[in-house]
This record gives sequence, C-alpha cells and structure tokens, in this order.
Amino acid sequence: MTRSEVHQQKLRQLAGFEISGSFENNLTRMTCLVGELLAAGRVSLMLLDAGPDQGARLKLAAVCGELPEAAWKEELVPGQGIAGQVLASGNSIRISSIVRSVWKQHARHAADPGSFLACPVILEGRPAGVLNISQPSSRKQFSAVDQANAEFAGLLIGRALEVGRLSRMLDSRFAQMAFTLEGSNDAISVISMSTHEPDKVAKMLARGFYRELRHCGFTPNQVIHAAGEIISELTRSLNRHKKRLGSD
Repeated sequence: MTRSEVHQQKLRQLAGFEISGSFENNLTRMTCLVGELLAAGRVSLMLLDAGPDQGARLKLAAVCGELPEAAWKEELVPGQGIAGQVLASGNSIRISSIVRSVWKQHARHAADPGSFLACPVILEGRPAGVLNISQPSSRKQFSAVDQANAEFAGLLIGRALEVGRLSRMLDSRFAQMAFTLEGSNDAISVISMSTHEPDKVAKMLARGFYRELRHCGFTPNQVIHAAGEIISELTRSLNRHKKRLGSD
C-alpha cells in the first residue's frame, strides 16, 4: 500500500469513527489513527477541562507514543505554552526544528531536535482541544501537506466527539430528565455547553439528581449518602486509571 493510500484509509477511518466503549479508549484510538495518518512516533490529545473554582484548563486526555507521567498532571491555561497558544488563536503551528525555533522555551521536549505540529481540535465551531504531533518517521520534518492533514484530523476528531457526546446524552434518561428540569430542551445547545462550559452541565446534572431523589421521597441525609457513594465510585475509578497508567 502506498503512502497516499494509507493517508486515504486513515482519513476515512477518522471520518467514519464511531464512539463505542469507554470514552478514554475512544480518545486513544483516534489519537493513534492520527499517528498512523502522519507517520508520527508521538501524538497527544489535550482537551479543555474545568476544575472547582478555576477556569478552563488544557489537560492531556490521550497519547499515542511515550510521554512522562508528569505530563498527565500538567494543566495549561489558554495562551500558555505552544498548545495553549494554538487553543487561544485557533491556528495550527508547524515547526521544522524545535531546538532552532522561537518556541524552544515552551516545548516539553526541548532536547528533541525533530519537527513538531500542533493544531486545534474544533468542537461547536470553537477550539476545545489541541493535537500535538512529533517524531516524524522516514523524513526529517513535517510538510505543509502534513499540517493540512493534521488540521483536517482535528476537525474530524472534533466532529466524532460532538456526535458521540450527543448520542450518549440522548441515550441517558437521567440527563434528559435533568435538562428538562432546567428548561434546556435543545440538545445541541447542551452539547455546546458541555464542550465549552462543562462545569455548568455538571451543575445541571447535580441539581437534577437532587430534585429527582427528593421527588421520590428521599430525605436530604439519604441524598447526601447517595452523593457520597458517587464520590467513592469516582475515587475507585480514578485509582484504577492511575494503576493502568503506571503499568503502561
């Protein structure tokens, strides 16, 4: 199979990608497809996240290749570092050699002499993540064609995430109930909010959870106990995720 045929095959796979199974696994699969599309040794996907009492942050969501464990703990604000600037501007960046560029001080792997690509992942018409691509194989640096393919891949990944989130929210009766209680019947607007203002959607779901349990006759203390069970399950899931990262 020629390189052109591989390009076409991987683009078709991204264009037809369907979210199934765990969300994290889907992100990894799409990230690795980008690595195969661009013949790159390392591809990482960062997505916007929001924590308590802080604004949106870019956090590592999936990687194909090797990255230090510390990379999973990093959080970038829009405009910070290469990825943060790509997110803020909505424009991709192609670097022939990171060590000989003005971006060296912002690079996580400044000692890596290879070429580098960073392009936005577009959701609901706005940047909501960044693809970082490095270590081109069989060539010294990424080309303008590689950059165009990476930008297209960012659009396809964004579309796959939009469709996957919409499908899963529509499948969730609890989510439908919570949005109805909040007076948000437009599923598309909810998807847009979940992408760019995820904390607001989380609050809507939390209020829906509380109201539904109270409606069913549960006391406030019983609701608090149920919330504690959710937190315990979240803690167990996070611990399992950390163990998987440690074994990779």
